[in-house]
Amino acid sequence: MSRTSTALPALATLAGLVLVGCAQPRGSGLVTATATTSVRTTAHPGTPPAATGTPSGTAGTPSGTGSPGTATASPAREPGPRPEPAPPARTDAEAEAAVFELTNAERAANGCPALVADERLDVAARAHSADMAARNYFDHGSRDGRTFVDRVEAAGHPAPGAENIAAGQRTPEAVVAGWMASPGHRANILNCGLKSLGVGLARGGTYGLYWTQNFGW
Repeated sequence: MSRTSTALPALATLAGLVLVGCAQPRGSGLVTATATTSVRTTAHPGTPPAATGTPSGTAGTPSGTGSPGTATASPAREPGPRPEPAPPARTDAEAEAAVFELTNAERAANGCPALVADERLDVAARAHSADMAARNYFDHGSRDGRTFVDRVEAAGHPAPGAENIAAGQRTPEAVVAGWMASPGHRANILNCGLKSLGVGLARGGTYGLYWTQNFGW
């Protein structure tokens, strides 16, 4: 059965980050992203959140008053609690795994069965993220004209289902939250008929980080 993709022609803005209208084969029964996700932007990558939390108190300097020999010094204040250290940076593989787990958590919360990891979908997703980063573009369509259906089938998966992409988000939590806030991307994640998922992350290009989800039937 021949499939073609249906992708929105433009990007959506989410807190200075970028999501694209999700893509699905015609006849797949998936919901298409609405017009609220059709404004192209030139957003720059987000910056990593700074570690928060500062000591509630600082070491005080003893001070005293009175005549020589009768000075009374106030005790130095104890230092406040130290800020929590920043968590170690995730590897790309760990970030991809986190996106996978967060996606299944959203499905579970909405009554959908868990997606199964599929290496063929991982291959397609990673390759598309890497291509966008290397060639500095952001779109479902590859620069050589291939659709996500073409890429997934070339990776060996016989039943492409849908694709979500995003750029600029610095963490798995941010990218999944962004997709869930966009009707079309959310519809892909919460399509209970989809069976499998691959995730790809690549670094480079204008936005710094490029994320792809490929779903399979």
